[in-house]
Amino acid sequence: MSARWRYILTEAFVGLRRNLMMTVAVVLSVTVSLTLLGASLLLSEQVDLATDEWVDKVEVTIFLCDGRTCPAITPEQEQALRRELEAEPIVEEVFYESKQEAYERFTELFRNQPSLIETVDPDILPASFRVKLVDPDQFMVIAAQFAAFPGVEEIIDQQEVLEQFLRFTSIVRNAALVVAAIQLVAAGVLIANTIRVAAFARREQTSVMKLVGANNWYIRLPFVLEGVLAGVLGALLSWGLLYGSVPAITDRLAEDIELMPFISSPEVLAVGPLLIGAGAGIAAFSSIVALRRFLDV
Repeated sequence: MSARWRYILTEAFVGLRRNLMMTVAVVLSVTVSLTLLGASLLLSEQVDLATDEWVDKVEVTIFLCDGRTCPAITPEQEQALRRELEAEPIVEEVFYESKQEAYERFTELFRNQPSLIETVDPDILPASFRVKLVDPDQFMVIAAQFAAFPGVEEIIDQQEVLEQFLRFTSIVRNAALVVAAIQLVAAGVLIANTIRVAAFARREQTSVMKLVGANNWYIRLPFVLEGVLAGVLGALLSWGLLYGSVPAITDRLAEDIELMPFISSPEVLAVGPLLIGAGAGIAAFSSIVALRRFLDV
């Protein structure tokens, strides 16, 4: 390493030690903001993963009358309905689910909520035809054709439920991004103030360097590097927090919710370089702005 770069690195580390409390504040601020940013990115990855999985499994559910709210469907009507559904070119597969099968699926889905299961009687859940379409967007064709079919109580498109979930997660993700952006701006301001204080404390040293012919960037680089090191350290801490918490949470959720795929360690590892780049970038930008605006070096 050349003497010039040795000097720049030494001055950067000296500056970090000299303003230790400010450095700690900067690192913590960057850690919080980048943790929120990383969490929002991982949430987006989770939503995309779940959406890709669910879109392939979206079905139309045709609930059959069981005599409680409409005349019970007869075996002949049930067979006729199946034939009509299977004859539709937009229908890929047709599955029949009996009352008992519907109850077993309900108890499996809510096995961690025994109080809810106790309130449901096996006879309450209706039998149904679950229809998988070639194109899930063609739900209205099925609804229009079979809503008035004898023995049909109700037709539900699971895509509506999926879209509601996606709208909710989009709101949460966008809110996290807004909070992360605000925190990043706050971290940038704090970094700029820290660099300004460090430069002011060493104003005599920088004046001497200017007198002996040092150019502006050579004088500024130790301060910029000081900010970048703090930003990168905060990014590494946020990455560590996400890596230590997200896989543990998603593994636990995967045990309780078997129908949804979850992100794991590889996705958290992949977001790390983005966090480091963001931490270094905001720190470098804030440092340069602080030096250009407040110092004549």
